[in-house]
Amino acid sequence: MTTPAPHTLEREKDKLYLTDAELIRRLGVPEKVLRPMLPGLERDYNFPKKSPLFGERRYWPAVKSWLDKHNGLTVGSLTSKSKGVLR
Repeated sequence: MTTPAPHTLEREKDKLYLTDAELIRRLGVPEKVLRPMLPGLERDYNFPKKSPLFGERRYWPAVKSWLDKHNGLTVGSLTSKSKGVLR
């Protein structure tokens, strides 16, 4: 996969529905690593599926939420850590 022009990346940054190529680029994981993993992530780990209604694209906020949960970031953990810092 080639790197898109800077103006293309700027235009893509606020998209809500991403193709797999856009998702891979946004995550910064090499395509040869992530693309073969996507079917297994959907099947075994409840990774957000592609939406037929939106051209087989994945909803970015759902992907980000999945990644946050998968990496141990939850609203409760962020809130409790924040409260500890503020006191």
